[in-house]
Amino acid sequence: MNLILLAAGKSSRIFKKIKKNKCLIKINQISLIRHIINSAKFYLIKNIMVITGFKPNNIKSELKDLNEINFINNNKYQSTDMVYSSILGLKKSKLDTLISYTDIIFSKKIFKIFYKTKNKYITIPYIKNWKYVWNKRNKDIFDDAETFIVDSNSNLKEIGNVIDENNLKTINGQFLGVIFIPKNCIKIIIKKYKSFNNKNLQFTQFINRLIKDKIKIKCVEYKDFWYEFDDYEDLTNFKKIKNINLKK
Repeated sequence: MNLILLAAGKSSRIFKKIKKNKCLIKINQISLIRHIINSAKFYLIKNIMVITGFKPNNIKSELKDLNEINFINNNKYQSTDMVYSSILGLKKSKLDTLISYTDIIFSKKIFKIFYKTKNKYITIPYIKNWKYVWNKRNKDIFDDAETFIVDSNSNLKEIGNVIDENNLKTINGQFLGVIFIPKNCIKIIIKKYKSFNNKNLQFTQFINRLIKDKIKIKCVEYKDFWYEFDDYEDLTNFKKIKNINLKK
């Protein structure tokens, strides 16, 4: 299985405070991107692509001891979004592929979900305890969270729209920034992206477009620790959380 790590953006909301690429934030003396790579290697994922853009040499320097990393530069990172970066990686992939944001932290169990999987459908892990996480991040769910609705057969029905008082009870969880693309779907994804003709699609918007085009997307619950570093407040609030075990 391949792993594509999305690390091209500048992350303007937090850069002024940390003065480095967001994926280089260190938790327990280990950068976010290396946390993900270490977990992937534990499950014998050796084919790893890192999509860079803003200050790529900072990331290359951080990972200089890892010879197995293939760096792909998104030289259009200022005018494109993470979907475009994902497509750059998928064009290089012929295997089942896991795509991940790099401003998140989670345990090894996400990789365990997909380890030696024979799943032939695009699959998204999600958390059900999202309100607890948003509370720890001190985020207003109506400003920051998005819809995530799953049917009784674990198929994704909707993602990426605004949450309000009317639809709050229908929300089943939240997208983690991780998505599994089986090899049989790679060409379909690339073709769909080209047909949408929008290089600024948010990832959840892209997934929603796939659903509307009758592309089946399965969902699987992830039941361990997850956290996102969207802004500096997230970093400050993370330091207040106790009893986090990322080694599981």
